[in-house]
Amino acid sequence: MTAISIVLAGWSTGAAARSQIGGEDKTCADTANAEAAIAACTRLYDNRGLGKRNRAIALGNRGAAYKMLGKYSEAIADFDLASELDPDNPQYYCQRGDIHIRLGQLDTAIEDFTTALRYSPRLLWGFQGRGRAYFAKGNGEQALADFNEALRLKPGDFILLTQRGRASNLAEKYDLAVADLSKAMKHPKFDTILPKERADLIAQRGYAYIKQGRASEARSDADEALRLMPKSALALGVTGLIEEKEGAREKAKDAFTRALAIEPGLKLAKAGLDRVGGGDAAEPQKAAEGPEKASEPVAQSDPIERTTPRSDPQESQSGVEMCAKYIPEIGRTVRVECAD
Repeated sequence: MTAISIVLAGWSTGAAARSQIGGEDKTCADTANAEAAIAACTRLYDNRGLGKRNRAIALGNRGAAYKMLGKYSEAIADFDLASELDPDNPQYYCQRGDIHIRLGQLDTAIEDFTTALRYSPRLLWGFQGRGRAYFAKGNGEQALADFNEALRLKPGDFILLTQRGRASNLAEKYDLAVADLSKAMKHPKFDTILPKERADLIAQRGYAYIKQGRASEARSDADEALRLMPKSALALGVTGLIEEKEGAREKAKDAFTRALAIEPGLKLAKAGLDRVGGGDAAEPQKAAEGPEKASEPVAQSDPIERTTPRSDPQESQSGVEMCAKYIPEIGRTVRVECAD
């Protein structure tokens, strides 16, 4: 959510008071400086002379700062109260919905984004957020419908292409998955994301290729993903599917086993291991599910979206120091190279 500024028009006060409030407003809206933002927003919220809408804005900005720090209970409380003070503002519902996704409260998140869309039917964040929640629930069709609407509002957007590509895989619409993921991989932003994220997108396309029966292209993608990230569970799982399709059961078993050692919950590797005879004998029903549904990529994973807010810097795989940064246009925190 883009930080909202306090509206002072029509509010009777002296120039000095206006200047003070303006300074507090700027600090309150600076979510990247979370601690200072929280203090400034609190002072604005406590100023009852600002009126309900402005006090709701202060709460919304404070909630965004709390969210950046991972203080989700405090953030939700602020968005609850902000939506009571200014119920027509859809951004408070979207902010709260984003937190519910992070907490795994997906039905509640869907309700929040649906409410936001009721107030603003062409709200990009509403469709994108609800699509993420449906995707995390494993509902590929609903996720795909929402990402379609989001891309109508913002054609060619890199993140939306990657999200719709994954949703298409989940909905078993592999032609669409290949088209979107291929577009994303040609996008200028593709080379700016972390190697792990690039490997995941390439492996996602490889998964779509193997489901189309295009083993050669699938192998090329899986190999490239593993070159970028040798411990990519999804790429290893796709490799297992390729080996299985080509009748190399032992190689498939090895690839599925290695994938599960990295990501024990990877569905396609679990089901694949059952099919090639290396699964848990205590779970014989798995193999009967069939390759289509049992081999879906893990729905709850979205590497570009999966970010735990942190205040301490980390080191990326390339050795570059990475810090958390709140991006108000998309209402979330991402890791970027630390500024000097």
